[in-house]
Amino acid sequence: MNNIQSTPVVTFGDRRQAAPNIEGAGDISPWDLLRGVWARKELVGATFAGFMVLAFLWLATVTPTYTVETRVLISPRTGEISTFDATNSPTPADPETMQSEIQVLTSRALVAELIADLHLEHNPEFNAALRPGFIARLTGLAPSTDTDAIIDRVLGRLNVYQKGTSRVIAIEFTSANARTAALVANRLAELYIGRQIAQKNAINQQATKWLAQQIEDLRTKVQSSEAAVEAYRAQSGLFLTNGSTVPQQQLTDLNSQLSAAQADRAETEAKLANARALIAEGNSVNSAAAVLQSPLIQNLRQQEVALRAQIAQMSETYLPTHPKMVESQANLNDLDRQIEKEVGKIIQGLENDARVASARVASLKASLTQLQSRMGALNQDEVQLRALERDAATNRSLLESFLKRYEEANARAEADARTANASIVSRAQELTDPTFPKTGSVMTLAVVAGLFISLIVSFFVEVFASGFRTAEQVERVTGMPFLGLVPELDGRAASAGPANDVMREPLGLYAEAVRGLQGSVMLARVGNRRARTVLVTSAHKDEGKTSTAASLARVLAMGGYRTVLVDADMRSPSVHLSLGMPPQAGLAELLTGRASFAHVIRQDFGSYAHVIQAGGALPNPTAALASSQMQWVLQALDNTYDYVIIDSPAAMAAADAQVLSKMADVTVLVVRWSNTSRKVVARVLKTLSAASGRRVGILLTRVNLRRYRRYTDTAIEEYPSRPVRVA
Repeated sequence: MNNIQSTPVVTFGDRRQAAPNIEGAGDISPWDLLRGVWARKELVGATFAGFMVLAFLWLATVTPTYTVETRVLISPRTGEISTFDATNSPTPADPETMQSEIQVLTSRALVAELIADLHLEHNPEFNAALRPGFIARLTGLAPSTDTDAIIDRVLGRLNVYQKGTSRVIAIEFTSANARTAALVANRLAELYIGRQIAQKNAINQQATKWLAQQIEDLRTKVQSSEAAVEAYRAQSGLFLTNGSTVPQQQLTDLNSQLSAAQADRAETEAKLANARALIAEGNSVNSAAAVLQSPLIQNLRQQEVALRAQIAQMSETYLPTHPKMVESQANLNDLDRQIEKEVGKIIQGLENDARVASARVASLKASLTQLQSRMGALNQDEVQLRALERDAATNRSLLESFLKRYEEANARAEADARTANASIVSRAQELTDPTFPKTGSVMTLAVVAGLFISLIVSFFVEVFASGFRTAEQVERVTGMPFLGLVPELDGRAASAGPANDVMREPLGLYAEAVRGLQGSVMLARVGNRRARTVLVTSAHKDEGKTSTAASLARVLAMGGYRTVLVDADMRSPSVHLSLGMPPQAGLAELLTGRASFAHVIRQDFGSYAHVIQAGGALPNPTAALASSQMQWVLQALDNTYDYVIIDSPAAMAAADAQVLSKMADVTVLVVRWSNTSRKVVARVLKTLSAASGRRVGILLTRVNLRRYRRYTDTAIEEYPSRPVRVA
């Protein structure tokens, strides 16, 4: 036997030499997943059929309903006196207004009015009390009407929403009766419009009453404020003349008179100063403007001129002493004296005018000063008067504004008294076909959904499937050699046992599968020599390890190889059951020294293979199998037989397989097809590899060939059977 302390390289002639993927990552490829889904087409069909049955049952039991729609256009609000807006045009309804109208349409008060108007409380569709149950029929109690429940049921059938961004509101109602659906939708719109008209009229009446009271109060205020103005004016003496008060008018007149008097004084003083300047300079004052303008002096001057002309004419004839000449000269002297006297009077008059003008100016200044001192007090009175006038003007303006807007708004309200801010643009029509369910749409959806759900179910079943299904999957996940697959027997072959099927059908599928395992075992090498000790184990019970070990032993014996089958499963021995042998002493007695090889080695009834049964029970089977006595037994068998086949307990049930794997040349891990968890297989491989450091081959057992062909293109072919005689 080989040195068990060394770990020579063991190969099954496989093409995969990668280390096992212990964590099981990357164990699903897209192609394998698709093949897996297709492999479960029965599940897909069953799920689809079940979904379609549910769809048909639902269509057969569901109550058809009719959904109709009434459309209402919301217009800008007009004709409300309370808005006091008679000049600006109405603004369109904003989104907040639209949502507010929707809330009004779905208000419980309006729905309650609708129920009362259409007597929906007498309709069993909305009043559950009209559909009494079995107990009510037995007791004969009259059904009670729950108004809130009826309102809730109507609201549950009602759907009110805005159509896009328009000012149109859609009123949808669903009922089992087409006529009821159309009637409810249309009547709700009518009640909504009627309520708007009633509310508008109520608002107009309240606003008219309020405005009339306000106008009456304003009239009283205007009268009071105007009376206060006149009373204060009379008290303060601030009467108006030509748009201003009497003191203001007097002040203006005094200013005008003072200016005129000052101008007259200046003119008079200027004339007097001129005359005085002429006298002071020795010039004749006769050239003064006042003198020249005197009619008397002008007349005297004319007489003087005429008399001088006469004297000049007479001087040509008469001597200066002539009486006529003397008389004419005397007359001329009299004229000069009169002229000088008149000039003196004029100068005296100018002086008098100057004194009068100065006195008038002084008098006017005194009057002006007195009036100005009085105006200080009058200004305070005028400020109070202006305040009273402003109050009166404000009250008068507000009264006029109220009167004007009241007349305009009242006229508009009377014109719009029977119109609402909403109108029905589309009435609901009574439908002939139900809107729900749509049989065609439901069936189409059911077909699509059924296919989708069935594929999803199959997909998840495949994704969460824990077992191995193909050789590629085994090698990709574990990195260990794939030794083949063994089909599951059914019918009489399964009841007779797999090991017996090898003898009964030596060319059958099962026998050929075991021969495939035989080929892998015969190709296995331990260093430079052929592997001779084969350990057959599994992760769990009932995966077919004992049947595989027994079948492999018989196939090797049928091939002419000296083969011994050792049942090392001392906890649950079953090799003798698989081969149809009675229980006898075996490995337990051999390890304890109670029997020799001659007493424990038995001939297989169906082949040339030898069998060592497990024998009696041991208190510590693991220790017994790990003992040097077990090494001696295996070495002796290895020297005697070509192949030693060992059936060990399941690796997850006991540590026996781990102990025996160190003594065996190769280990065959039997994995039940599409059943044993990949993580469990990875854990077992990790345990076995850590124990011996040698590669472990994996054999898939109990394979459903019909399903297996759906997962892969590689299938087991069955050869035509023919009679075989076994010597």
